[in-house]
Amino acid sequence: MKIILTENIRGLGQIGEIREVKNGYARNFLVPKKLVVLATAENLKRIDELKEKRTLALEGELKRMKEVGGRLAGFRLLVESAGDEKGNLYAAVNSKKLSSHLKEKGIEVKPEFILTNEPIKKTGLHPVFFKYYDIEAPFEVEVVLERRAKLR
Repeated sequence: MKIILTENIRGLGQIGEIREVKNGYARNFLVPKKLVVLATAENLKRIDELKEKRTLALEGELKRMKEVGGRLAGFRLLVESAGDEKGNLYAAVNSKKLSSHLKEKGIEVKPEFILTNEPIKKTGLHPVFFKYYDIEAPFEVEVVLERRAKLR
């Protein structure tokens, strides 16, 4: 089935592109979520509008990510996590967790743009990178043990 993308879809394409997908994928997932329109003659005429929307969306996203990169450069994020007395964490701190902690600080970043050299499994200071195409910003994550109130 031929479709025209109305949103950027990772692994499929960008706004305004025409793609061939399986009927079930289009009917059951893409069309109900309004991510695509069917490639009819009428919709093919509207493809220029979609490409203009794509350009504006990319420009806005790039501008926003440059601001995020500027804010993250040299930033230190404090993350509390549960662990033992030796500093080993019970659960690794991953990109998703870092993304939610950054969101609490007012910096919205998708987890796929946060890169770590290795999974964070110990307390201490760890280098982390924000990468969005050619925009890169190194920052640090300081992991400390969670303080829990002792019950008596």
